[in-house]
Amino acid sequence: MHAHDVLAPIGCHYHFENDVWEVTIFASRTEVLGGERDGLRFPSRFVLDIKGLLDLFSSVEAIEWQALSQGPDDEIGANLAVLGTLDGGQVCLRIPSEAPDRFEVGRLANVYEMRFIDVW
Repeated sequence: MHAHDVLAPIGCHYHFENDVWEVTIFASRTEVLGGERDGLRFPSRFVLDIKGLLDLFSSVEAIEWQALSQGPDDEIGANLAVLGTLDGGQVCLRIPSEAPDRFEVGRLANVYEMRFIDVW
């Protein structure tokens, strides 16, 4: 992930089931602290080096791009998914365009002090 602006902290959620590691990596949201936009939360803009990502895998079985959320129960929404082998194990890696809603903001943008504060 390469920041388009100042990249917020990176979050990760993982789960192991049926011999497959399911991993989601995401850039956290930023919340404005102070000023007329106080409380506004916005995603971090980034560019993903897909070739560099694929080079991490020893083999790739599938690559999928989901352009939009599939409905109200789709927590991940728009995302890139790669299924393959990494370090001898099966991995399903998802990188969503925005952090899933259940995760708190990872950064505050303090308007009065004109600085970012990483929360996690």
